[in-house]
Amino acid sequence: MATIVPYFVACFLIGSLPFGEIVARLKTGKSLLLPGSRDTRPPGEVFEILGIPTGIIVCLLDCLKGFLAVYPVTVKMIGAEAYAQWWVVGIGSILTVIGHCNSPFLGFRGGRGLAPTFGVMVTLLYVPALISLLLGLSLAFWGLSSKPGALSAAGAMPLLSIAWVFMVKPSDINYLYIVAFMSTWTLWEHRSELKNYLGIKSADKSVGEAPPEEPLMPAPGTDTEKKS
Repeated sequence: MATIVPYFVACFLIGSLPFGEIVARLKTGKSLLLPGSRDTRPPGEVFEILGIPTGIIVCLLDCLKGFLAVYPVTVKMIGAEAYAQWWVVGIGSILTVIGHCNSPFLGFRGGRGLAPTFGVMVTLLYVPALISLLLGLSLAFWGLSSKPGALSAAGAMPLLSIAWVFMVKPSDINYLYIVAFMSTWTLWEHRSELKNYLGIKSADKSVGEAPPEEPLMPAPGTDTEKKS
């Protein structure tokens, strides 16, 4: 336990590293954080600020955070026996994604966790993760937006993982708990887009809608009606 707690802290801090924000500030002086929100800007705006090559590098760095927490950091701090207790790696993986979405370096704001989630999943269950990635990229390209790709990948990952575990690698069955959490987290972070796709309208008023005007009160000492 004395080693596990520092490992959990390390996973959270690794996930919290704001690579995208650091690069954006150094390169352009702009922030990737969406004004008035705890999330980063939409992917299209992020790539517009960073540029496509730099944006791809930042995405790979965010994926690397999930990979580092699951494999080399686990072995270095706990040892290979940690994989016999799946919950240790599972909690470390989850804390990495939570740190990415709630970075203390950004005032507990951050991204939506898709990149570090992929880094975790491709380390634990690489075949379902890669198939989900290809599905997500295909739908994102077809729809010219990352939103349908992200939601489809998050939905496909549990189904593909179940098939992979039961048909190919039953020894990894406990990792399905991690997959379930990661997929649920991704869907929750993209809940507004999911509502739009399902045709669920928000009860909130539109941003541009002005509140009803109150009747003007006459100034003191003035008559509002014409005297006959």
